[in-house]
Amino acid sequence: MLRKRTLLLVEDDPVQQALIERMVSQLPYALTITASVEDAMAAFAKGRHEVVLCDINLPGRRSGVDLLRELKEQPNPPVVVMCTVDNAIGSVIDTMRLGAFDYIVKPAQQHELAGVLAHAAEQAQTIAAARIAERERAEHQEQQFARRRIAEQLVRRQNDKFSKILFGNMFTAFSQGRGVGSLTTLIAMLVGSPLAADQKNYLISKDILDLIFENQDAVNSMIEMFSEMHLLVSQGFALEATTLDTFHKMVRDLVVTMAPTIKIGGHSVFVSDLPPRFSGETLKLNIDYMRKALQELIMNALKFSPEESTILILVEYHFTHVLITILNEPIGGAEEISVGQRRMVFEPYYRISRVVREKYKTLEYGLGLSFVDQVVALHNGKVRCTTLKNYIKGEMAAENLVSFEIELPT
Repeated sequence: MLRKRTLLLVEDDPVQQALIERMVSQLPYALTITASVEDAMAAFAKGRHEVVLCDINLPGRRSGVDLLRELKEQPNPPVVVMCTVDNAIGSVIDTMRLGAFDYIVKPAQQHELAGVLAHAAEQAQTIAAARIAERERAEHQEQQFARRRIAEQLVRRQNDKFSKILFGNMFTAFSQGRGVGSLTTLIAMLVGSPLAADQKNYLISKDILDLIFENQDAVNSMIEMFSEMHLLVSQGFALEATTLDTFHKMVRDLVVTMAPTIKIGGHSVFVSDLPPRFSGETLKLNIDYMRKALQELIMNALKFSPEESTILILVEYHFTHVLITILNEPIGGAEEISVGQRRMVFEPYYRISRVVREKYKTLEYGLGLSFVDQVVALHNGKVRCTTLKNYIKGEMAAENLVSFEIELPT
């Protein structure tokens, strides 16, 4: 069941209240209505609403602008959308400078209101995810030294285990799903094909030939992957100065390009907004290879998250580095990824799950994350895999989120 987003309306005009309430009733929002700054702050303190829709002109000595300032001072401020009339656009510009996300002109139109609220809810979700990631980073930093010592011990133990399971994983990778395993089976099936009348040729089913051609394409893709991995480790690549705005646009365009794949499982993929003040900052990239690496991580999130769930992509500028975080719910509420697995998932042929997801038409050889690791390393960056606690639904309802985080120097 789709969870309703919490929406707080601050509007003193009963007619406008009724109009907006009627339009919102058809949208996925749980609406709370107030008519003054004081009532709005009391309602927000109780409900911690994700989005606030606020009239600029409110009764009393405190206006919607005052409410905006007070909301932005809260520990976890909501996304605020301002309501105005045509002759108050100048005031709207002032509120945007103070941190308002967007505005609508009264009387609101159904399609306009739905669009603005949908974008505001998406922004609220990405901001909440960023807070989760930051909270978890702080907790991880506090325990980093102790964990490092534990990790070193675990890695030494896991190295022996990894050597034992490497060939088992290679066998699974090459024998399951599309590619070498299926192609070998199909060729074996040709042995039983009947001879033609000339006794020199075989009569082969078109279905078998179609499957052979399909799996031949998969083998060709595997060879291309091996070739690309070899080029990466033997030659590397050039890095060029790229603005953060260009990089952010590449991420958004990549999500658009992957839309047909995203629709396979009914997923939604949201990319966080980039604050305009950071758009001109630069980092050194090979943008083609970084696009391929991010595509691999998004594909990984699609394959290993429940159908119709949401995947979040956060792009954050931290002055000395840029963080790209891809968050998804694990299938079946998976438990926390162990310290040993956090590094081993990037090893060639390592697979946590041996399930082959045929519908995505991808190579299941356990090399995708190794490719990502190599690309990030050649950018002088770091890539991490971990689990975060999802506190969006509250402390008692915290669930795990799988997080892949790329850190690139600026």
